[in-house]
Amino acid sequence: MVIAHRGYAQKAQENSLFAFDAAIKAGAKGIECDIRSTGDGNAVVNHNKHFFIDNEKIKISEYSLQELKDMCKSSGHELLTLDNLFEYIKQREAQFFLELKSSSSTLTESVVKKIKEENLWQQVNVMGFSFAVKNALRAQSQHPKLQVGQLLHFPPFSYLKRPKKSYCVFLGWLDALRGSQTLFRTFISPKRLAQLKNFFEKNGFKVMGGVINNTEGLDLFRQAGITDIVTDRIPETVNYFKKN
Repeated sequence: MVIAHRGYAQKAQENSLFAFDAAIKAGAKGIECDIRSTGDGNAVVNHNKHFFIDNEKIKISEYSLQELKDMCKSSGHELLTLDNLFEYIKQREAQFFLELKSSSSTLTESVVKKIKEENLWQQVNVMGFSFAVKNALRAQSQHPKLQVGQLLHFPPFSYLKRPKKSYCVFLGWLDALRGSQTLFRTFISPKRLAQLKNFFEKNGFKVMGGVINNTEGLDLFRQAGITDIVTDRIPETVNYFKKN
């Protein structure tokens, strides 16, 4: 499964419905997007803590949802709310991976509540780094159908400290973090990556990769048997797996 990182950001504004549509049209079967808390405990889709309206820097967590809506409406800026997102998800067959950008219990509860209300347990996954999904991991005891994905900081440590039980784990690197791919490749050989995959699967985790944006990286993960990949290069990755 090719999972579009924030949608198809080369074709439309990242984390927008247009970007999601473009990704699905290009062949993506999954969409990753980012969820943040507003000042009054609601949730919106945005990667960064801020966005800009008429050259003014707006910090999402300092305004209520209605205030953000009013500002965006007057400027023509698109504000994608959690309700908007779920209305969109219900009309699509793609898998959605909602990355929580904070450890807020309110944020986690908002997302899980929407999944439950719409009965989208099989289509919507909650994901994030360990600090951000700690409440989602706890929520699994009350919601056994909840699918939580963990982005692992340093996978080799998993042999010593196994991640908490969840639906899946993500292995890989972040292109925005300089040297992260080099670091990953230095400590994790192709053989070790295959061993990690087997280790996690034997312990009940599905294994996915991301964010992989080059052929060398795709070769590494495919040879290890990992073919669920988060990427920014949607058509190129789709075509890669068709050929391989």
